[in-house]
Amino acid sequence: MEYNPPNTRERIAARRQRLRRPSVEATAPGWRRRLIEAWRSGRVVSGALFAVSCFALFYALFSHRFRVQTVEVVGAELLSPERIVAAIPLRGVPIWLIDEERTVAPLLTSPFVEHARLSLILPDRARIVIVERQPATYWRSGGIDYLVDRQGYVIEPAAAPPPEDALVIVDTSNRPVEPSMQLDSDALALARELALRLPDEPGWRPVQFSWNPEQGIVIRTGQDQVIVFGDHDRLERKLTILAYLLADGTPFTYLDLRPINPYYQNRPGSGP
Repeated sequence: MEYNPPNTRERIAARRQRLRRPSVEATAPGWRRRLIEAWRSGRVVSGALFAVSCFALFYALFSHRFRVQTVEVVGAELLSPERIVAAIPLRGVPIWLIDEERTVAPLLTSPFVEHARLSLILPDRARIVIVERQPATYWRSGGIDYLVDRQGYVIEPAAAPPPEDALVIVDTSNRPVEPSMQLDSDALALARELALRLPDEPGWRPVQFSWNPEQGIVIRTGQDQVIVFGDHDRLERKLTILAYLLADGTPFTYLDLRPINPYYQNRPGSGP
């Protein structure tokens, strides 16, 4: 029988050696220490700010305080404010979700509206500014008089006959005319200019302005003279020639000022 001598000394030495070694396992910090470290690192502050921001965003988006309650309409005369408000319903819509340009787009389809702008005022107000088309000329086609603005856009059929001093352009082609249609803006501008200048410069007052696609602006006098101006091209030269013929007493019943060498004739019934 073999005998194993006791190794008490070795076991005691090994135990002392283990006690002298530092522990390789990290000790988990307590909650107070973790809180202090989080505060020092800024994680607590940033977390609190994030939570407050989320709450403020949620409140702003869904609170009734930031939904449109009042809609103000400025500049509307031809259109009623109630009609404008009904065209773009804003009441109850969160103010942050409104696209200004897209919201007023339906108003621009109206023949009465030239420009429209929407302004949002915190917390719950909306202001719609309207620039309406102003009638500047009467355009007569098919026996119906239409109100037309300075840009040539048809507003609507006239509710009453034109005043005596109003500029009326007769469309001898009788083409169909509808609201929001844009007519020949150059022809309208030329007719307005001639209506102002002819009585003063040549001292001659036309009795009718007409238009057709082939000839442009045509003027008829009280003596049944027909003068074709066409468009704005070489207008000063056209006026000079007309003034010369009138001052010289040249008789004519039809005068076409469009060519470089104007054409005229004096024959009854020669007008177009």
